[in-house]
Amino acid sequence: MTTMTKQPDMQHDQPSVGLIGLGNAGLALARPLARRFTVVGYDKSEERCRLAAQAGLIAATSAAEVSRRCEVMLLSLPTPAASLAAAAELAQGRLAGRLIIETSTVGPHDVEQLQAAAAAHGATVVDSAIVGGVHKLADGRTTFLVGASATDYARAKPILECAAEEIFHLGDTGAGMRAKLVNNAIAHTTMVMLLEGAALAAKAGVPMQVYYTLMRRESGLLRPLTHRFGERILQQDFDGGMPTANARKDSALALALARELGVPLFTMQASHTVYEMAASRGLDRLDYASISKLWEDWLGIAFGSADHAA
Repeated sequence: MTTMTKQPDMQHDQPSVGLIGLGNAGLALARPLARRFTVVGYDKSEERCRLAAQAGLIAATSAAEVSRRCEVMLLSLPTPAASLAAAAELAQGRLAGRLIIETSTVGPHDVEQLQAAAAAHGATVVDSAIVGGVHKLADGRTTFLVGASATDYARAKPILECAAEEIFHLGDTGAGMRAKLVNNAIAHTTMVMLLEGAALAAKAGVPMQVYYTLMRRESGLLRPLTHRFGERILQQDFDGGMPTANARKDSALALALARELGVPLFTMQASHTVYEMAASRGLDRLDYASISKLWEDWLGIAFGSADHAA
């Protein structure tokens, strides 16, 4: 895996780049691109095309026009089906030798389908998943998770770095979207967990501002990541710390409180099962980050390998 940070401004004599999809994310992406490139954009919505023209983009009349004018084109679309449809429309112009950069959130299989559709017309595909909100994207401070061949990555990099604070090239096509799905899954699961905790706190009489303050501290949400994952799991150091037995005990007490107060729990109930399994595997006396050993055994993986620790 390689990572790179934002580079100084490039010259303004770069060729045009295409942008299919001018929704909120598309127009946000266009802003930093337009500082270095001529951006030719297209959207099925005439209103979005009008807004793009007002923002300084060249509004094309069709996707085919974009592919005729631009060697590299970015997709920013709402669904995988929309991306495939866009590829078919681009093929009505010129796709031979073109590079399509997929920034929409799609699945790895969708990327494979897009790649196959593009390859039939002599084009190649890079998946470049976006991590961060629209504001960061518009400010040129987003993170791109990229899957691409070395050749295609080198071709896409000068364009992506216009909008990026950081770029991770993770491997061949599809790797970027796999990483994005993992990232989003954590965010979405954490949201459920936070709401469970908030509901339990509210029913227990804990003020929401106190709950929020506790969670936002390093000792709250961050510590499992920075200390337990970063310092213990990646370094394989499970001596000392809070024993798994104590974590299991606290988890059981929280579940008992939830039952008493009538608070439905989902992630916390499922998590407690893991600590019960850890006890049966003899992990009670180790720091509770040692529950990672369960997944290592189940899948034959190593969280603390040199690759992960880097």
